Amino acid sequence: MEQKRTDQTCPLWGTETCARLNMRACRECPAQGKDPREANDIRGDVETLYSFLPEEGIHSLFAGTECTLCKGEEKARAESYALFDMGHADPRQRKEKLSLFRNKTYGFVVPLQFGCCKNCRRRYQLLSWAPMLAAILILGLALLVVSRETLAQSMRDVWRGLPLLVLLIAGGVSFLLGKLLQRNLRARFNAFTYMDLNDHPAVKRMGSLGWEGLTEGKYPQPVFTRKRLTYGVGTAVPVEQAEKTEGNGEIVD
Repeated sequence: MEQKRTDQTCPLWGTETCARLNMRACRECPAQGKDPREANDIRGDVETLYSFLPEEGIHSLFAGTECTLCKGEEKARAESYALFDMGHADPRQRKEKLSLFRNKTYGFVVPLQFGCCKNCRRRYQLLSWAPMLAAILILGLALLVVSRETLAQSMRDVWRGLPLLVLLIAGGVSFLLGKLLQRNLRARFNAFTYMDLNDHPAVKRMGSLGWEGLTEGKYPQPVFTRKRLTYGVGTAVPVEQAEKTEGNGEIVD
């Protein structure tokens, strides 16, 4: 979507802070309608946030045409984006509710947007599907067994609750098999893709500056999307690299 920042009466209009806020339109900007003192407070917040970011910025993750989740020197062409939010616990805090049972207070939240090739995306998806595929396979076979009347009757002759026990055991086996399959796939895929985002150089760099991922779990799962976020703090692309992405956030040659 084309950005329309036309309110020249705004104290932040045309400034570096305005570019960093990177809003679609003036009416959506937090500085809209604010007096100079309030606008200056917003400027201070943005400057503080950027002081916590790497000096080189975070736009290199999404501004180019190469996948930034690929390992090795040769990178595949990015065709989508993997989004991973990170928060920084600045003293001036706001609460971000992370789940029903966990709350943590962050001062700032920014999205890391990794350019992602089809192979890296497929590996992440397959890894997330592994437990479900194992459950469908094992439980499907168990249901097939207990649904056969002759087999079910034979089991009931041994013990009336045996068919149910078989299903419960199948459920446990499918869970363990799913975890084992997931672990093996992760180890295999990790040779080609950063399957643990916490090991990615950009995430490590952010972590050294006080940022941490908002996604719970030992291995955070990014959100995949065809188009990236093109407005808001942390989404701006330097002018010299802007031609590599379309205005709607899609990658172009």
